[in-house]
Amino acid sequence: LMEDTMRFLLLAIFAVVLLQACSRPELSKQAANVEVVTHMDRKDCTNLGPVFGKGGGSFGGSMISDEKLMEYASNDLRNHAADKGANMVVAGPHQMSQSGGKGGGQTSTSTVTGVAYKCP
Repeated sequence: LMEDTMRFLLLAIFAVVLLQACSRPELSKQAANVEVVTHMDRKDCTNLGPVFGKGGGSFGGSMISDEKLMEYASNDLRNHAADKGANMVVAGPHQMSQSGGKGGGQTSTSTVTGVAYKCP
């Protein structure tokens, strides 16, 4: 009985560590005001430089749906843009990465790059 309890506790601790190693950014209050676009037509905005977003990671990312990985990467991108003072970011397509496994690769990470802009 004691062995089973210890085994359960170790598995629970391992699961928590595994999930913590996975990047799941929440959208900050400032980043909620950052608009994401795929191209920039405006000429009245200031380029604040490149930004990068990542969701997932080598531990636990394969347990999260692709849609959620992309959402986390977009949140991270918008958070970084907001940190630079941006209110708009021109984002490229998401890149999905895979980690190896017995039955082939599983998606574990989504990344997205963009350029942050401050528009009036």
